[in-house]
Amino acid sequence: MKLTLLTTACLGLLCTAAYPQGALYPTPRNEQNPPEAQAQTTPEDPAPEQSAGIGPIVEVELSAPDVIVGQPIRLQIKVLVPTYMPQPPIYPTIELPDLMVRLPARATTPTSERRDGVSLSGTIRTYRLYPLAAGPFEIPEQVLNLTYANPETNAPTTTEIAMPAQSFTATVPAAAQDLDPPVIAAGFTLEQEVQGETSLGVGDAITRVVTARIEGTTPVLIPPLVAAIVAPALRAYPKEPRVTSTEERGVLSGSRNETVTYLVQSDGTAELPEITIEWYDTTTQAVQTATVEAVKLTLAPAPLPPPDYRKLALRAATALIALWAFWRLIRRLSPRILTAWEAARAIIRATEYAAARHVIRSIAAKDLNATYTTVTTWSAHATALNASDWSNLDNALLSIGSSTYSERSRGAQTDWRFLAQSFNKLRKTNRNKYLTLKNQRILPNLNTDRNIPIFRSSPTVEPVER
Repeated sequence: MKLTLLTTACLGLLCTAAYPQGALYPTPRNEQNPPEAQAQTTPEDPAPEQSAGIGPIVEVELSAPDVIVGQPIRLQIKVLVPTYMPQPPIYPTIELPDLMVRLPARATTPTSERRDGVSLSGTIRTYRLYPLAAGPFEIPEQVLNLTYANPETNAPTTTEIAMPAQSFTATVPAAAQDLDPPVIAAGFTLEQEVQGETSLGVGDAITRVVTARIEGTTPVLIPPLVAAIVAPALRAYPKEPRVTSTEERGVLSGSRNETVTYLVQSDGTAELPEITIEWYDTTTQAVQTATVEAVKLTLAPAPLPPPDYRKLALRAATALIALWAFWRLIRRLSPRILTAWEAARAIIRATEYAAARHVIRSIAAKDLNATYTTVTTWSAHATALNASDWSNLDNALLSIGSSTYSERSRGAQTDWRFLAQSFNKLRKTNRNKYLTLKNQRILPNLNTDRNIPIFRSSPTVEPVER
């Protein structure tokens, strides 16, 4: 009996599965379908004839009409299609002078909207624009290339859609009008590192590293930090500045690093100047100042290098060899040198100047005998003089002789002074007459066989012969 009941149940289940559900639970003809049934039979997607009349849509929006120099302004480009895009749209490039364009992380995001009962899908591209100078900026109308599925045939369709032009104005706050260049940021700091000692010698080097950090804007706006210095004692070797930028949660920041190495060329003092940069704080809306201190340097002469004993020995040996060669040369040439020296001295002694010097020395020594001898020698050069020219000198010598060999010595000093004056005048007279005769070319011949009287004080005095 249990087997019979089980067989009957299985047959009932098979019969129930063979008939549709509507047949099992028929709906009366005069009763409409319930609201739940109507909601299940209504499709969610629009019918092809509804979406066929809607084409692609491109919308462009700026976050604000005005912006501060260096601060970002957001530009959004929204692309919507009634179906889907088999490949992303080709967005146009934005390039304007003094405008930096950046794409933040996840710049393109998907989106969907429902307009006029039609579901649209697409993407949103977000740009961050950083004006680097004050003034108006005009983004001209551009063309966007788009590929999407045709609502009727579902085939890829490529089209071009014009993007409307956009414009905005970059301004500088009133408090920052005097800044040159205008550094406008949420934060700005200066740091420096000195690599090396400040007490240097000639040939030593010191390196200065200055780093500027900026927040809330691009580091491109940071001006040059280390200015060139005019110091003859130092020569600068700068490296290329290094500018780096970072972005965190859509906020742009960065730094500028400058490294300069200074080589000492002479002693003295020098200074790496102070660096000061004024900047406008967008948080406090006031001008702030960032500064790094000056670096004073003491420059000393270069220390003497240690002696090179090898070179010293070589120089000493060279000097000894040169002295030995010179001594040998002098020893070999000494007879000739002595002969030439004696000849030169004889020529000098035979001149009128040498003879006159002997006369002057004899008169200065008040030696009467030496004076007579030297005057006699000098007279050989006085061939242009006659007997009358010697009168003053003769009288002076006679006066000195009378004073010397007599008991009267008064006036002896005056006689020697008069003798010196007379001799000087006689030399001048001899020179003048000699030049006159030379110009007339009638110089007398020097005849050593003829006696020439050189001292004549009176007619009764016998001439002194040479």
